[in-house]
Amino acid sequence: MKNLVLIAAITAAIVASIAYAAFSRTLQINGTSSITGDWDVHIDSITPTLGAGATNNSVPSVGADGLSATFDTNFAYPGASASYDVAITNHGSINAEVSAIPSVTTINGEEPIDVEYAVAGPAIGDQLSAGSTVHATVTVNWKSTGTTNPAALSKSTTLSYGYIQSATQP
Repeated sequence: MKNLVLIAAITAAIVASIAYAAFSRTLQINGTSSITGDWDVHIDSITPTLGAGATNNSVPSVGADGLSATFDTNFAYPGASASYDVAITNHGSINAEVSAIPSVTTINGEEPIDVEYAVAGPAIGDQLSAGSTVHATVTVNWKSTGTTNPAALSKSTTLSYGYIQSATQP
């Protein structure tokens, strides 16, 4: 009788295992994701726009990588000024926003203080949608209150705009 009970228990376990295997499945979920966005924010052009008593020592230019623009201005007298339009374009497919803007406070406090820079254009948080262009205006002048006539009055600076990926995407 004990053998019969043992055989019945083993048979029941085998039948239950087969029944469980017949009604169970392993499901798999496979996926692939790809990034196809294109980040390409750069300077397209720098163009002289306004000026009086100023000449360009060289033609304003955009660096080969589009990440810099250069100008070199010569002033003839106090009050002379020159302005440049800088076109910044988002050629990519990812919307961008301004994360940093140029500050001229430090440079304007350095010698010679008679030469001043000013920048007008995009502000922090401004959006630059894919395919869009914004313009910044850089103005440099020899203060009209300048009373000295130095042999060489020169001031160089680097002005930078920072762009990051925008939280708002197409």
